[in-house]
Amino acid sequence: MKIAVSEFKAKCSQIFHSLEEENKIIQVTRRGKVIATIYPPAKEAADPGSFLNCLAGTVSYASDWDEPLGEEAWEVCE
Repeated sequence: MKIAVSEFKAKCSQIFHSLEEENKIIQVTRRGKVIATIYPPAKEAADPGSFLNCLAGTVSYASDWDEPLGEEAWEVCE
């Protein structure tokens, strides 16, 4: 939707209300040239806590995970 800057100034509140409801992009123009683009707000991202909570209990590890590694584990392939 394109709208002249003069009309935008006069109807700013109404324009933002319609932007919220219709989820449209608005281009503000001056003498036919676009000077600004207004986008509706992005949808809220999912709560990272809820994502991480879904992973609870899915990780397992060896009982000796904190034991030092033997010499063979440190050898470098030549």
